Amino acid sequence: MPRTLPILLVALAALSSACQMTYIERSEGVPSGLEPNEVPAAIASAEQALLDGQPQRALDWMRVASQLEGLPTTQRVRVQELLELAADRWLKELSTTETPPELLAEILELDLPRQLAVTGALMGADLFLQRGDYSETFDLIERIDRRYPTHHLRPEAGRLLVEAGLALSELESGFWNSNRDHAFQALEYSSIHYPLTPGGDLVLRRLAEMYEEDSLWYIAIARHEELVANFPASDLVPFSLARIPHLLLASIESPEYDRGALLSARDGLAKWLRDYAGHEVSEEVRLDLADAMVRLAESDLGIARFHVTIGNDYGARLHARRARDEAQAAGDERRRLEAQAILDGLPEEPAAPGPAAP
Repeated sequence: MPRTLPILLVALAALSSACQMTYIERSEGVPSGLEPNEVPAAIASAEQALLDGQPQRALDWMRVASQLEGLPTTQRVRVQELLELAADRWLKELSTTETPPELLAEILELDLPRQLAVTGALMGADLFLQRGDYSETFDLIERIDRRYPTHHLRPEAGRLLVEAGLALSELESGFWNSNRDHAFQALEYSSIHYPLTPGGDLVLRRLAEMYEEDSLWYIAIARHEELVANFPASDLVPFSLARIPHLLLASIESPEYDRGALLSARDGLAKWLRDYAGHEVSEEVRLDLADAMVRLAESDLGIARFHVTIGNDYGARLHARRARDEAQAAGDERRRLEAQAILDGLPEEPAAPGPAAP
């Protein structure tokens, strides 16, 4: 057996043990179950616990009582009232103490009323974020959403997701997990389930940057397009509109077979310069536009050379002229001269036919 294997097994066992740790234990003296005739005493115990300032104890009594079926209506209503009151007071108590977020996360499993369960669990997510446990923040919010997809604190959950995902994306990966993978998951989850949350434009820009780092050009373009569509008033829109044709140029491998993409990039860059003259990335856009024009010129030059080879003067002339004009617009004197040389080597262009004789 490799020496590292026992160490890994011990570590995995410790991790498994940690995952099974329970932070919320039933109050002392509260049984795991009740008989129907014991419910009145349980109600009295809960009421006394509330008077004594012990909301968790009151909550534990009522959680056990609420598991019984067939209670008389008056008892069932009173149990529910006390359960909600105790849970509310307990959460307020937890919010004023140094409560571990792991405990608050377990509140989601207590079958409390929806709003109280979400409030408590989201408090835990906030504490995870403050502690720098960004993956745990995302995981807990995802759990909340699975159980209560239309919960009342979605704006707050969206804010926490944005912060956690962006923070994760800036971390280096560790031994046990990849922060970058978790960042992709958190940011994509945010963009899909909380598409219009404040900060969503930052999420989409960061996703586009990360996909660009991985040379996934078309996914990066899609995220920039989502930013423009979902956040038209964002200050990031000009940057995304500039980046879309830039990434399109990056994706093109052969100008001969991607002329449509080159034309799209050229048109987008030219429009950008008209719409955002003076923007901080204007110089980069001008360089991209020149690059697009050079590539178009090279494309037309290649086609013109082919037509010269097969003796198609009309095709050679058409593409050489386009190459000359594109190279001139790009400031590429070498290609302009090459295109002009092709034109100079062609026979004189036949005159256009005049009007037919009457």
